[in-house]
Amino acid sequence: MAVRYGLGSTPFAAHLIPPTTRCCYEARRFTDRTLARWGMQQVRDDAVQVVSELVANAARHGQRRRSDPDGTKPAVWLALAPRPRTLLCVVSDPGPRRPRLFPPSPLAERHRGLPIVEALSEDWGWSVDCGSRGKSVWARLPLPRD
Repeated sequence: MAVRYGLGSTPFAAHLIPPTTRCCYEARRFTDRTLARWGMQQVRDDAVQVVSELVANAARHGQRRRSDPDGTKPAVWLALAPRPRTLLCVVSDPGPRRPRLFPPSPLAERHRGLPIVEALSEDWGWSVDCGSRGKSVWARLPLPRD
């Protein structure tokens, strides 16, 4: 389910990512289609990779141990917002655990997501979501200058 808010002339898109095994596919597809619609092909590959890593981390590490009262697992939100020189990618999840960046290791089978995000983005970070125990992890990708 995509949600778009018309905040002036700046595009914004958000997508509710269901907690399924297809969550990374859903995030990549949404990002690819959104950036194509915005004419931002120059940043699509990096954005798709960054979003995929952030959503994978949210699915693996950001879920609460318990389901909601109705038995469903909480979902993850993905938001994309172009800024003057960057593309902001934000993934919000209900988990309280903060992201941890581990030093890259060529033999490691895990903990590669945030080093990839760090390598492809201009800056990244996280914040606690107001009014909840969840968090948002964000990355800013540089846009090529015209």
